[in-house]
Formats: sequence, C-alpha cells, structure tokens
Amino acid sequence: MKKLVVFDLDGTLTYTLKDIQTSLNLTLRRFGYEEVTIGETRKFVGDGARKLVERALKSQLPDNFEEILKFYNDTYNFCGSPETYLYYGIKETVEKLKKDGYMLAVLSNKPQQGATEVINKFFEKGTFDCVFGQREGVKVKPHPDCVNALLKELGAKPEETIMVGDGETDYLTAKNAETDGISVLWGYRTKEELIKAGAKVFASTPEELYTLVAKYK
Repeated sequence: MKKLVVFDLDGTLTYTLKDIQTSLNLTLRRFGYEEVTIGETRKFVGDGARKLVERALKSQLPDNFEEILKFYNDTYNFCGSPETYLYYGIKETVEKLKKDGYMLAVLSNKPQQGATEVINKFFEKGTFDCVFGQREGVKVKPHPDCVNALLKELGAKPEETIMVGDGETDYLTAKNAETDGISVLWGYRTKEELIKAGAKVFASTPEELYTLVAKYK
C-alpha cells in the first residue's frame, strides 16, 4: 500500500531552465567566464547547484570556487523565478493525489531556500507535507541519504513510497533508496536517456502519472 508520493522539482513540477540559465550567466559574467546556452543548461542540471556551477566552469575549479557558488546561489534564490512556470496539468494532478489521501513531498537537489521559494510561489500552503531541498550534512540525490531523511521526517517506509522525477538522477535515487519510481517525459531528459539509465515506468502526461500512481494501490 502506497501512502507517500515524492516529486522532483525542476523538470517535473516546474520548468525552471530559463531562470537557472539567467542566474548562471549573471554569475559567469561576474567572474569573467563564458556564458552558457539553454541547451547546455539543460545538460548541466539535475545534481544540485554545486555540480551545475562545476559543469558551467568546464570542471576546472578556481581557488575562488566557493565564492562563485555562493554568488550563484544568492542570485538564484532571490531572483523571484520570473520565468519559471508549472507544467500544464501538474497542479491538478497534485491536488487530486492530495484529495485521495496521499502524503506529498518534494525532494530536490536545489538549495533548500530556492526549493521552498518555488513551491510557495506555485502551490497553496499545506499542499506538500515536506519540501526537502539540499541541506547541510545530507547527501543529495542519487544518494539514498536524502530519501531516508525525508522518510524519517514523514514516518514513511520505502515500500510505501513512489518517487516521481524527470531525470536519470531521479530514477537512480528511487533505485538506491529501494522505492518504486516513475519517470516523467515532459522534463529535461528524453525517454532514450532515461531508458539508458535503467528506467522502466514512464508517464507522458500528468494525467497518465495520476493513473500510474493509482495502480500501485
């Protein structure tokens, strides 16, 4: 019996690439580096802000990397997400799952402050039982530590949980944490990329996602 549905944020609930690219390019210009395209940004996201900035710097980390990372985090966390939006139909699906009695959570590699800001902008208070972003001392996805911390906070077990995400990282997180997982196809990765990572269960639309979750009962 499933009682908890855990959503990834970027590429699953919300389209965030443009705001991420804008904040990243502000950071790169500030420190004298070459800007990145939206296509590059799509490839770089998925493993948290640190990896995002590392990839944008071509993995050649300068002595002031922590300063650069802080500037990016501050820029993004307080940007107000002007070009971020919910995917069509996702809010209705979330609301239906809530009405059906599921606990709902968000698990993101985005820094906690940024994840909370985006969720508060697009969803009513109380929609999600927990918003779990990147936190000090907790390993991010695909490591199972973040899932275990979330489940402990909500009093749920892996076998009671379904993880929903758009990337290879999300599939691997579900696998590593021994939960069921559903890969959505409207996000930042193609079905071919997800299959290559090992994903087997796919939702093409939020409506199909709702149907798949219901089948686990």
